[in-house]
Amino acid sequence: MPPVDIDDLEDVKQVINDGIRQFQADAPPTGWQWRRRIIQVNISNVETTGTADAADATSITDLTLADTYDADDDLNDYWVYITGETGEGSYAQITDYTALTGAITVADWLDQYGNAAGTNPAADSTFVITQYETVGGDIGRIPLPEYYGGEVAGDINYSKDATHKQRILWTAENIISTQRQSSTSSSYPFLAAIRPLEPVAGTLGPKRRYELLLYPDPVQTDILEWPYILEFDKIDMETGVATGAAATNVSDSTRDEPDDYFNGWRITIIDGTGRNTYALVTDYTGATGTFTVADWLGGADPAANSVYYVEPLNNLHPAGLKFDEVVKASCLSEAEQFYSKIEAGHIERYIQKALPKAYEADARSRMFTKIGRNPSPEREWLNVIKVTCT
Repeated sequence: MPPVDIDDLEDVKQVINDGIRQFQADAPPTGWQWRRRIIQVNISNVETTGTADAADATSITDLTLADTYDADDDLNDYWVYITGETGEGSYAQITDYTALTGAITVADWLDQYGNAAGTNPAADSTFVITQYETVGGDIGRIPLPEYYGGEVAGDINYSKDATHKQRILWTAENIISTQRQSSTSSSYPFLAAIRPLEPVAGTLGPKRRYELLLYPDPVQTDILEWPYILEFDKIDMETGVATGAAATNVSDSTRDEPDDYFNGWRITIIDGTGRNTYALVTDYTGATGTFTVADWLGGADPAANSVYYVEPLNNLHPAGLKFDEVVKASCLSEAEQFYSKIEAGHIERYIQKALPKAYEADARSRMFTKIGRNPSPEREWLNVIKVTCT
């Protein structure tokens, strides 16, 4: 059971993350096959600008939007970015659109780094709407997922379903920046670059993300893809003892995270009333440390003094199911090094047994993925020449 004491919990998280990093670093000479991935990125030419007639914490209204988007829900799942006046830098994904009033609804305004509780816009705030997530509403700048570590392992191409075969070349980001400063054009992008994402010059953001730069700006909706090397960031978790609970929430007044910090995480009761009950967090209120859920599943509702555990849904090591045992062995070996009182032979088992087994599993993956190789022997047929004698 994860410890409730905050210092012990931090030690456990350090051991787990160090164990996964140790396994990643102990790769065979040619590297781990499971780290070789293909990333797909959506791009689009949609870039609609406007000025707010009204705005608040969860909406922005512009009557002129109906000229372009004349049906309800036309903008659902699009993204809106505040580019000037009150709330500049804030953005959100659109959850609802009403054509009659030009009203866009959002769950919350995020700051420029994607954190909750961004500055709300107001009347006369200017904005940009894009079909997919961009950097500040610029369709030539695409933020890449947090799991992307910045390493490119091959050519960038349009997806196989694209109706055009424009070649795209990787280049230095300063070349694209220079082109974008000197001219504005739209076509099928033929230059691309990767660079660290920092929305405000000179300010280091809390999230270590990269962005894709394109030139020229996209002229239509497309999918780009390229191979990359997966990097491991961290596994996260938090625990605590409930100071209050109900049918749709549990609270811990000792927490100090901001509003919405745990939204989308899975919370599980691991001890006390409601043990093994779980739910998805639909809302988190920082002032009271309250986790709101739609309903508790799998058991009784929790109560005060119930022990809870909360983690992101993607809280998994990146190597995949067949490497679970070697990752566990690596974490146990790290624990043996971290806690001097543990002497259970975990280090030897990891090095001498678990890691060699992982090499074998990885090698079997390589056999099937090498171009032109077939792991199964096939019968060879020799040419037969027919000769007719008279």
